[in-house]
Amino acid sequence: MWACLRQVDVHVLVLFVGAAMTSHTIRVMFRAGAMLPVMWLFSLNSSAVLAAVIPLYSGAGLPATQAWLDFASDASVSLGTAVQTPVAAGVQLTTDAVVKAGYSNYLVNQQLKNPAFPALDRLAGYELALDLGVQSENHALNPNRAGFSLTLLSADLRGIELGFWTDRIQAQGDSPLFQFGEGVMTSTVAQQSYRLRVQGNSYRLFQGGVQVLTGALRDYSAFAGPINPYVLPNFLFLGDNTASAAATVSLGPIVLESDLTAVPEPGVTVLLAAVAIVLIARPGRKLLEKRPV
Repeated sequence: MWACLRQVDVHVLVLFVGAAMTSHTIRVMFRAGAMLPVMWLFSLNSSAVLAAVIPLYSGAGLPATQAWLDFASDASVSLGTAVQTPVAAGVQLTTDAVVKAGYSNYLVNQQLKNPAFPALDRLAGYELALDLGVQSENHALNPNRAGFSLTLLSADLRGIELGFWTDRIQAQGDSPLFQFGEGVMTSTVAQQSYRLRVQGNSYRLFQGGVQVLTGALRDYSAFAGPINPYVLPNFLFLGDNTASAAATVSLGPIVLESDLTAVPEPGVTVLLAAVAIVLIARPGRKLLEKRPV
């Protein structure tokens, strides 16, 4: 992430790679008028490693035109309708109550679109961040389904599927299969940021930076169908995966962080990579304290 740090008349542009959004103060002083590009890498713990942070979708154009996600629809079989439209905030996906359609890191032949997609180790932890707005949704045919679902599975197939209505988010259970479990009443209409964090045996969902839902991971591999995506390790899906609900949603940038052990918490490892720092001192202001003579 890019962060702009200012102190007195110094403008500092820093790129932090693999660093948590915790408070760290870096004080740099140069002579007035200096303009110096600086590059450095430092760590408070020599055993620290960078997390794998992957921008799965930039938020511009269609996701399938980029490296990590594919789009698929069964419209030719179901005779339903799925329309994806680039919009200013990302992409809008509209599905009817018959079609199944959405975005995944797997192709229809159940091979990864990008073989470099990382293993999602739930013990190390991982997190998916995305911008999402559910403009409309209809689940009249089945109150246990949703017109937009987010599915994220670990390398060992344990994970979570969340169904999004316009006023509620629900976790799908695995016993009985695909019956809603824990949920939260909250508006999802406006496009806003979400973070789905998986660690150990549980998940946490954040909406706009606030935790709104948590629960145990599930195993959906007992699903029986012509194609069973729930037996695919590191599986990700965003879209309409049911023939009993419909929705219109907007999706913005999607980012995956695959190793939370590399993300420092207070008192734990801190690793910062700062790249291309430009410092410009305004005239008439002093950056250096006066030295005694």
